[in-house]
Amino acid sequence: GGVKHRRLKTSGGSFLATHDPREILGIGQATKIDSVEIKWPSGRVDKLMNLPINKYVKVVEGKGE
Repeated sequence: GGVKHRRLKTSGGSFLATHDPREILGIGQATKIDSVEIKWPSGRVDKLMNLPINKYVKVVEGKGE
């Protein structure tokens, strides 16, 4: 605990451009992620708790706490 990271993920782009929708969270020597808070463009805030490490997690707006 105690370490916080803040990132801005944007979408969109130009004609025929692609953007990887994934966000990779590097945690260094940590062995767990206590929580991730997502602030959506709609204004909604979702908090995901006790996420697994070394795995992809599909995040859907409105499905967190």
